Amino acid sequence: MRLHQRLQGSLDVGSLINHFFGWLSEQQRLGSIEYAYPDDEISLMSGSLRVHQAHYTLRLQKRYLGELTITSQKRFSEQDLHLHEQSIGCLAHYLKNALDFRAMEKMAFYDGLTGVMNRKSLDELLPKETKRAERHGYDLSVMMIDIDNFKVVNDQVGHIGGDQILKHASKAIRQVLRVSDLPFRFGGDEFVLILPNTDLVGARSAAEQIMASLGSSAIEINNHTITPRVSIGLASYRHGEHHEELIRRSDQALYDAKKNGRNCIF
Repeated sequence: MRLHQRLQGSLDVGSLINHFFGWLSEQQRLGSIEYAYPDDEISLMSGSLRVHQAHYTLRLQKRYLGELTITSQKRFSEQDLHLHEQSIGCLAHYLKNALDFRAMEKMAFYDGLTGVMNRKSLDELLPKETKRAERHGYDLSVMMIDIDNFKVVNDQVGHIGGDQILKHASKAIRQVLRVSDLPFRFGGDEFVLILPNTDLVGARSAAEQIMASLGSSAIEINNHTITPRVSIGLASYRHGEHHEELIRRSDQALYDAKKNGRNCIF
């Protein structure tokens, strides 16, 4: 009953795992708990890793819910393992709800093809970031990225191939981002990045890293070897500026990059 009370009311996976670890630690001495759900790239750990481990694959009504590993300094007794199995059965119900909620959130705020946030998320988060930059006086930059000649390449490899290129480009962009950077699909073959605590010099450095990441990776589609090239426009927040003006300036910089021959940064 106390475990149910701890887990009730939360739809956040990390909070559930922490509450579960806290409750189980009160019943037996534990070192750590680790939860992984590869289907959604979730990997969480609480505590300090110890020698003895008990590993569980979580399922509820044949649905896979991830992997749980519990560690302890001493070997687990049969009674300990029995308690794990009983309590994990309780945890699984709440985890299912949390994972379902997470999936619904992703459908609403994330682009299903590329895995980055969508235009709706950008419209919600950019005003908040500009207000925060204004209030605290820190730097903020916006980067707009467009895949060069995407329509021509799309005609060569077809729409399915075009989708592969978009996913490939999104992955290459995300590989060089910091945890605090926010990537969005702006529409079609355009991406927007919000870069907190970043001035124009830092934004240019990030843009150069993105171009290098794309330039060093190629993708094979329908017997075509394609290395996506991009044009990038940059703008840094000006004191008192409306967020729409910040986007407009980054869009203008992108237009200038295209007009200058593409595959460059403005």
